[in-house]
Amino acid sequence: METEKLLFIILAVFVALFIAFFQYIYKNKERSQLTYWLSFFRFITIFLILFLLINPYFKKDNIEIIKPNLLVAVDNSKSINYNSQNDVVKSFIEKIKEDSELNNKYNINFFGFGANLYPLDTLSFKESQTNLSFPFQEFSKLYKTGSSPVILISDGNQTVGNAVEFVDYKSPVFPFIVGDTTVLEDIYISQLNVNPFTFINNQLPVELFINYTGNKPITKNLSVYHKGTKVYSEKFQFSKNQNVRTASFFLKATIKGNQFYTATVDQLKEEKNTQNNTKNFSINAIEEKSDILILSSIVHPDLGMLKKSIESNKQRTVTISNVINFKGKINDYQLIMLYQPTITFKKIFKEINQKNLNYFVITGRSTDWNFLNSAQSSFSKKASEEQENYLPIFNSNYPTFLSTDIGFSTFAPIEDQFGDLTFSVPYQSLLFQKIGNIEIDKPLLATFENSNQKAAILLGENSWRWRMNSFVENKTFERFDGFLAGLIHYLLSTDSKSRLNVTVNPIYYANEIIQISASYLDENFNFDNRSKLWLTVSNKETNFTKKIPFSVLNNRFVVELSTIPFGEYEYTVSVENQDDNISGIFKILPFEIEAQFTNANAQQLKKVANETKGSVFFNNQEQNLIDYLINDVRFKSIQKNTISRTPLIDWKWILGLIILSLSIEWFTRKYFGKI
Repeated sequence: METEKLLFIILAVFVALFIAFFQYIYKNKERSQLTYWLSFFRFITIFLILFLLINPYFKKDNIEIIKPNLLVAVDNSKSINYNSQNDVVKSFIEKIKEDSELNNKYNINFFGFGANLYPLDTLSFKESQTNLSFPFQEFSKLYKTGSSPVILISDGNQTVGNAVEFVDYKSPVFPFIVGDTTVLEDIYISQLNVNPFTFINNQLPVELFINYTGNKPITKNLSVYHKGTKVYSEKFQFSKNQNVRTASFFLKATIKGNQFYTATVDQLKEEKNTQNNTKNFSINAIEEKSDILILSSIVHPDLGMLKKSIESNKQRTVTISNVINFKGKINDYQLIMLYQPTITFKKIFKEINQKNLNYFVITGRSTDWNFLNSAQSSFSKKASEEQENYLPIFNSNYPTFLSTDIGFSTFAPIEDQFGDLTFSVPYQSLLFQKIGNIEIDKPLLATFENSNQKAAILLGENSWRWRMNSFVENKTFERFDGFLAGLIHYLLSTDSKSRLNVTVNPIYYANEIIQISASYLDENFNFDNRSKLWLTVSNKETNFTKKIPFSVLNNRFVVELSTIPFGEYEYTVSVENQDDNISGIFKILPFEIEAQFTNANAQQLKKVANETKGSVFFNNQEQNLIDYLINDVRFKSIQKNTISRTPLIDWKWILGLIILSLSIEWFTRKYFGKI
């Protein structure tokens, strides 16, 4: 206890004695035993009150030793088992757990990973995907302070995620590479480029890259099959120096719908991995081509973005024209896009209304809302002269057609004139507005129909930023282009609005989750979760048939196929007690991506070690790695000193004693008539 506090306590004793003496004994001629007892209780009360105010305490030094973290990330994927390295990994884990020096120096945490990261309980080596970069992304979030070195136990073979050598991790990484790093002789199709859409009887270009690993000169044949018939064949020569060949050819689809193809390169005599000799792909043959017209009275980067994005789907052609100079016929186009309409669009709107054409309006700072309100009767806006930035919020309950959130919450704002938009026809909001941090239940992107005329409106310019935001996030334009393609496909359709919509991929692999989703609307075109949807899949070759009910998940009907053998299937999605149904085909391929790797990939793990100032270790170097970490002076325990304060007496006890002392004094005075 501090000397200052002790002096205050002594002073409190004298102050309490003085007050008690002055009140009960000083100038009191009747000094009875009762008087002394009352003065004693008054002394106790006053002293405890002063003691509570002084609040004396003891200081205690607490010394804590904080050990550095050592994170052990174990590749729990199937490739470890395929290469017979599971016993090596398990043995090394046990060595780490049993080494007392290592455990005394580090706080060791074990994690397993495949496509995701999780605390390691048991090793199964059943993960069907490997994401080497994901553990470092998660470790950077979990261990933000101090040094947290990582032992990465893996064969270095990655199937998903960003390249691990570009991971920005602040602490050293020590890869422990399991498996044979010897390069085996192999030939494989490394990449296949093909547009998934074509038109019937059109020539579709296909590009294949064939890689060879070996020293001997060889000649191998590449063949492409469709329904068991060879549709293309070519021979290629390979050597140690000429180890990459490119095959460029054209395919012609004569039947509408999904067509499945298989590309195969001949095997080597003693090739260990033959699964990578084959690539499967599909082409969707379409009968018609769509022409889209974009009219504008201004020049804006949105126009180029729209053309580029829409034309990423090769069956669509976009024409951009100044509305004043346009001399063509708008009924030659399946969709009219009106960018920031003004009075110059008067003739165009009149013709759109007369011919009942589908259209898409995009507004912005240059839009003449007085004209736009009078040019059509479906919507109107009381626009002010003030400009506003609107952030997009995806509507996961949008029912008109299937769509997915592509990360709109991280996109830049678009600009438009401030004001409330009202509709005179039924509409559905695909995107909602967000101003600042406030989400508003008002449409930013909406679709609507009026007398079998389909239309959409986007309230804002500079949506070109969205496509760039999507590219930065995903390293590809495909997600944004796919989202816009869904909207354009809906607007291009001249059929009456379909109440049943289905999303099915043409090709699945046996090791992935096969998910089929659907949306069904009631007669008012609202999502109908009371209906019962069924999926029927059949394989004519094996006489396999299975009927599975859909389940409702986030305003979608979803079904997962987990026990379906590989093969080509016909499917039908039907609604119970209704005539609505959609049919098609898909294919399940016998493919195990983790079995594609025959040896360890040490190159990218060496780069990670060099970038983070770590070191690489291989099989039979388990003890070398343990000794290295024990002797590495960069990782030291930290002594943390904290001072805790403990009150001399708990304030609750002091308060209780004060109340007790005052109560005894008051009742005593009351009893003897001293009040």
